[in-house]
Amino acid sequence: MRRHDLTQLSTRTIDDITSLRIRQYEQHTRIPVSFPVPVENIIEQILGLHFDWIEIDEQPGEQILAGLSPERRTIVLNTRHLELFEKKPGLERSTIGHEAGHWDIDIDRTSLHHPTLPGMESADNLVCRHDSTDELLAELLDRAVTDDRCFQLYRQLTAGQDPPAVKSAVDRYQSSLLMPDWLIREAADSLDFTAWPDLYDLAHTAGVTISNLVVRLHRLDFIFIPRNSKTIYAGRDHFLQQKHLFGQDRESRQML
Repeated sequence: MRRHDLTQLSTRTIDDITSLRIRQYEQHTRIPVSFPVPVENIIEQILGLHFDWIEIDEQPGEQILAGLSPERRTIVLNTRHLELFEKKPGLERSTIGHEAGHWDIDIDRTSLHHPTLPGMESADNLVCRHDSTDELLAELLDRAVTDDRCFQLYRQLTAGQDPPAVKSAVDRYQSSLLMPDWLIREAADSLDFTAWPDLYDLAHTAGVTISNLVVRLHRLDFIFIPRNSKTIYAGRDHFLQQKHLFGQDRESRQML
């Protein structure tokens, strides 16, 4: 059962929630948080969750990095992807942050402790994170029109996926928890966010993937990268201003 309607949950509200968790951890430990944010400790000591590694079965074309077992207050990571976690520094941290988001803003925890009648005990649910490839899903959906087997496989692959609003909210939760805005602003004083080397340095310092960092900086409007481009601008307004000036300059040259 969902705890909130996540379709209307703003990034600012999510930032407030994750900031509260970090401040609670600082008060608990009397240690100021800096990069990399001690996400495992915050999840264990403030949210009261535990970690475990198990092998989670996957359908063909499906990738489950981790899941949340609310009844056991446990985030389980898939041992099938140990090598992937090792190859992509920061992926494990963002994955457990994603599952913590399910616990903190998504799952209705009050329903976990309702008494049940004999013979009607609830099963141990696992809220899984699915990362099926878009290409495979698109192909299956196209073939599902004429092939019932493809339709059934499509339903299996998408049945456990987070709805778009939920995925967006818990993904924003993990990036906010790993990269709180005040630490990003501190980093901006000494780094050039329009330079890729500086961004890679910050991703390493924060213990996140470069893609996670770029998305977070986009949301905070520190940077703007046009589609199909690697040029970084200092926010969307700066990009639009440069585009306008470039257009004026080109128009002036045509008039000469």
